[in-house]
Amino acid sequence: MKTSFYLTALCLVAMGTFLVWQNLPQVNNHNIAIAVHDDNDKYKFTAVFPDRNTTSVLEYINESISPNSLAKTGNDYFDVTTTLTDRTEFYANESPGKLNIEIDKRKNSNASVYRIRKMCDGIKDMLTKK
Repeated sequence: MKTSFYLTALCLVAMGTFLVWQNLPQVNNHNIAIAVHDDNDKYKFTAVFPDRNTTSVLEYINESISPNSLAKTGNDYFDVTTTLTDRTEFYANESPGKLNIEIDKRKNSNASVYRIRKMCDGIKDMLTKK
């Protein structure tokens, strides 16, 4: 009875670890992980990168959404749903070395979705030095 309990517990832990590992974005040799999910309702961009790149990522985001801005320095943390002057509404979560951006395609125009997608593509290119 004890053996089957421990064997079952071990299998559950192993399966859970495997599932978590499978859902993590793939990381390259520069400690950068980028994942993009694009479906009919939502566009989602997630990036994990070295902390030293945080300031340049934030500067790029602020340039892309000008005249609006999200953060003043690379040490700022934010978790916000914001609406830009052109009525683009999107969610952004940032901390040093991590960025998550989501835009709901149902609530935004095609131009707004394109603007955010273009910004995310620029971030990806900047981080991967393309």
